[in-house]
Amino acid sequence: MASLVLNTPALQVLPHESDHNQDEYKRTLSHVESNDRRFEELGSQLLYRLCKTGSCVYHLGVEDDGTHSLRTFDDLKKSFEVLCDLAEEFGAKVVPKIDDEEEENAEQNEEELLPEVRKQVADVRARGGIIVWLKDEEFEHAPADAPADTNYSSLVCRIDVHLTQIDESKGRERTASGGGEDVFGDRVAASLRILVMGNVDAGKSTLVGALTTNSLDDGRGSCRLKIMKHRHEITTGRTSTVSNHTMGYTGDGAVKVSAHRVRTLTDEELVRGSEKLINFTDLCGHEKYLKTTVYGMSSGMGDHSLIVVNARQPPTHMTHQHLNLASSNNIPSIIVLTKIDGCPAHALKNTVQEMKVLLRRKDVNRVPFMCRTTADIDECLDKLNRLSPIIETSAVTGQGIDLLHYLLYRLPKRRQHEKKINRPFEFLLEQVFNVPGVGAVASGFVNAGKLSVGATIYVGPMDDGSYLKTMVKSAHIARTATGVVKAGQSACLALALNKADKKKIRRGQVILAEPCVGITEFDAEICVLRGDQTTIRRNYQSYAHILMVRQSVTARKITLIDSDGNETVTRMLDDAAETRRKDKEEDDDIEGLILRPGCRARVTFSFGKRPEYVRTGMRMLFRDGRVRGVGLIKAVRVGELKKNPLG
Repeated sequence: MASLVLNTPALQVLPHESDHNQDEYKRTLSHVESNDRRFEELGSQLLYRLCKTGSCVYHLGVEDDGTHSLRTFDDLKKSFEVLCDLAEEFGAKVVPKIDDEEEENAEQNEEELLPEVRKQVADVRARGGIIVWLKDEEFEHAPADAPADTNYSSLVCRIDVHLTQIDESKGRERTASGGGEDVFGDRVAASLRILVMGNVDAGKSTLVGALTTNSLDDGRGSCRLKIMKHRHEITTGRTSTVSNHTMGYTGDGAVKVSAHRVRTLTDEELVRGSEKLINFTDLCGHEKYLKTTVYGMSSGMGDHSLIVVNARQPPTHMTHQHLNLASSNNIPSIIVLTKIDGCPAHALKNTVQEMKVLLRRKDVNRVPFMCRTTADIDECLDKLNRLSPIIETSAVTGQGIDLLHYLLYRLPKRRQHEKKINRPFEFLLEQVFNVPGVGAVASGFVNAGKLSVGATIYVGPMDDGSYLKTMVKSAHIARTATGVVKAGQSACLALALNKADKKKIRRGQVILAEPCVGITEFDAEICVLRGDQTTIRRNYQSYAHILMVRQSVTARKITLIDSDGNETVTRMLDDAAETRRKDKEEDDDIEGLILRPGCRARVTFSFGKRPEYVRTGMRMLFRDGRVRGVGLIKAVRVGELKKNPLG
């Protein structure tokens, strides 16, 4: 039936529709097939309204400006049925509500309805629809072509529908989590962190997209488009930032995905409905983004790494660089050959052979192991500290993807953060946000201990080495409020800070249970990586990565050591002597004072800008364009910052 039109001004029944609340206005809803684009749009709209609190209200028969659409009950009954089907597809259900307005005018309007219409009204009401009839005094004129004996005011209405999202893992309504309990329990023990590395155009993002969405690529990058966030990444197809993506497995090893496949599940849905979680850290492949890749690897706390190689091309120097990074940080490597669909047999064989040679190099020191069956994977699982499984895959045909899923599901957890739960609380700060209405929010990783909401904490170090005393107002994990955060969890903490103190918080700081002091100098046993013509001597400047910390450092003292750790030659920077610079001949190279690829040494580094939080036992990595070496911190000291003597 056509829309009824009043000759009087439009009837305002609700405020204008807003994008910032839970109310959605619809004139009518027509039935669409699940594979139709309109179905995806309606589903995304429903999920958007549900995302904040898990509930929303649909007003059928209302325009976007809040005026009455003047639709008949017959039109809106069909729309109500479409909305119920849509809600079922997207994990929501209609919740019956008692509405005073409906009770007031129901008797007045329903007396004149035909028996079959009354039956339909009762059916809609029984399924949770709230029918609000248009009152007689609000409806003054019928359409010009309407039959004289038809009372249209008895048929015109709107239907309000209350919807709530279902917690799929427990079959109940989703409610906002409270703040006093640990809502995650021990599920963090089943969470793995996987670093995804490889040369540019190897297909890393496409592989991650295919794994997390459990879908195949169309050969033109459809899978990577599902996970890329920035416009320039979508345009070029190249990742330029560190991005994190979560995938869940059910108890039988099946991938936890959204049933309707319109969008990926949120982190909260994955955590609540999965037995095992895989957190992928998708890193950059292009050489000009190497510093971003190094930061993502050093701060990612990876249990394992996926080294992605294009099967149609031999491994490049960036593949070697990424293998070196993983090997030097004792992160087991899994080799994934991509794009094998359409790859000539001889090209694939050549790539596999060159990859095996690269893995056996002394600086990588891994044993290649081809995996073509689940039995091969079972055989190598307990030997991943030495073996590097090689799996051939195609995101287009799906070949090898199921085998890779099996490997990921069976992978053991390497980092046992749960053993550090009784240590003092240590939170590594990765990002800082200023959320309206909340204040400063620190995002990062709980490296040790546990913390309850409301506890007193210390944030720092500041530029002067001091720490700010504050309090945790709230905590969230995977967008779910929780009262406790523990070692091994990634979390967001809302901090009670004033406007001036908010500006002092930055990436690389830590949140501790007790105040500490900022470190300006540290000793590290380093190893210079092979493969590049690297020369390291006194005054050598580089960029150091120590977990979340990134800052320039200068070598103040170099002590060469042998394979047993015994000292050989020492060279210390004497600032006073440097001001009286000696002749170039006297300052030239002498045996034992220069570190070259493969050398081991104990080096004293000093930070060049500000104090940082470092402690003994932390791993470090230093670079100057390319990664030059790795090391282990052996001692830390507090002192004045020393500027670079060479200016």
